Amino acid sequence: MTSRAACRFLLALTVVSLSTAQADVTAADDGKPGFLKRMFGGGSKDTPPPPAPEEVKEAPKAKPAPSSSQREKITIKPKSGSVTKSSSGSTTKKSTPAKTASAPVKKPEPVKPSEIEKETAVMPKAKSGDGEFGTDDDDKQTAEAKTPTPAPVTPSEPLPTNTKNIGWQVVKVGGRDYVTGESIHNFYRFSSYKVDGKHVWLRSNNLILKASIGSQEMLINNIKFILSFPVLESGGRALFSRLDLCKLIDPVLRPTYITDGEPFDTVVVDAGHGGHDAGARGVYGYEKDFALKMSYVLKDALQKKGFKVILSRPNDTFVSLGGRVAIANATPRSIFVSLHFNSGGSSVASGIETFALTPQGSSASLERGGGFNYNGTTGNSHDSANIALATAVHAMVISRFKFVDRGIKRAQWSVLTGCKRPGILFEGGFVTNGNECRLIASDTYRSSVASAIADAVVNYRTALRGSMTNQR
Repeated sequence: MTSRAACRFLLALTVVSLSTAQADVTAADDGKPGFLKRMFGGGSKDTPPPPAPEEVKEAPKAKPAPSSSQREKITIKPKSGSVTKSSSGSTTKKSTPAKTASAPVKKPEPVKPSEIEKETAVMPKAKSGDGEFGTDDDDKQTAEAKTPTPAPVTPSEPLPTNTKNIGWQVVKVGGRDYVTGESIHNFYRFSSYKVDGKHVWLRSNNLILKASIGSQEMLINNIKFILSFPVLESGGRALFSRLDLCKLIDPVLRPTYITDGEPFDTVVVDAGHGGHDAGARGVYGYEKDFALKMSYVLKDALQKKGFKVILSRPNDTFVSLGGRVAIANATPRSIFVSLHFNSGGSSVASGIETFALTPQGSSASLERGGGFNYNGTTGNSHDSANIALATAVHAMVISRFKFVDRGIKRAQWSVLTGCKRPGILFEGGFVTNGNECRLIASDTYRSSVASAIADAVVNYRTALRGSMTNQR
């Protein structure tokens, strides 16, 4: 990402104009750059606009899926199927071979260069509407998260520390630990902290964190995160769950302190679905085909950055969920990126979302995401690295393209629960949305998104380089 584009992402706040300064609030106490500088680094030259896109080739058209999307952890059955839960709590779905529709093929209109160029390096704004973050009327498949039933008491995560030994105000609510917004303000040296009605603001010159009382949505410089638990209020104080502080806020603001990131030089790229499992059936084609094509351009983009790349499926074949995890686990010095495209019950559902594994002691961000994670899984050993990788990729893509930001979410997808490497699942748009699927079917769009992901992987490695070096 270029320095100019990086600054646009970092400084695009709702009430201030863009500038070129770098964020410094997250230096904690020893001057180490925080996430906002390290994760989005950048070069010294502007990125030229993407080339003019090629005309989209005709592709078999299939009827849109009538139900909400089921990701790789949920293998798609074209018409019906029974849902079962694995012993790890992840959700799987039995499937039958997909049938290609025989309806006349509709040729999509060519993607115009301006449709991508005008969106380059544009920072998505917070949506207007009810509440601070607006409404999601087009997002019926991910109902508003509800407060899960409290889990049995488990050992608390160690609170972040620094050399100044700033203390934390811990408040217990319903058997769960929360920390005050004032504590976060003091520890991370925000310049201001304000609770105004249901709105919570933590600000510094180049950083703004926004949350709402009773909501699980949080924005950091207008990038959306879905918290494990709603923000609470007590005596005029905003309360953030201790788990969210330790498993989300601190890793994002201080990636230098992440201890579960591992040195890597290889990326396992997993193209979702394949073979008889077509995945989401969209307006201009199947998810499995778009994911495979993107895996190849992402492979090229990563190799140009000096990474080794392993494809979980190099062609249109079916690889089991366990097989994909086994490939990742058998690849030393690697991270795992699973590529998918979404589907929705409504043809207007749209946007980008990225998943990291649900931490132990919290619930998935959506009902079909595996429920409450009581006992923890193999993948939870990389919780902090997982959320840092998800943030790097999601924020990089959102900062370059003017898409709906559906947020960085949590789920116990099967390809993440057993993964012994840092890993994420990326949803690159809705194939059931005509406008988005026309882009997804474009070579130019897939190449542009793949380039953003490759840049994000570089920045993720740079952000965690200090902690990774200590583990060599």
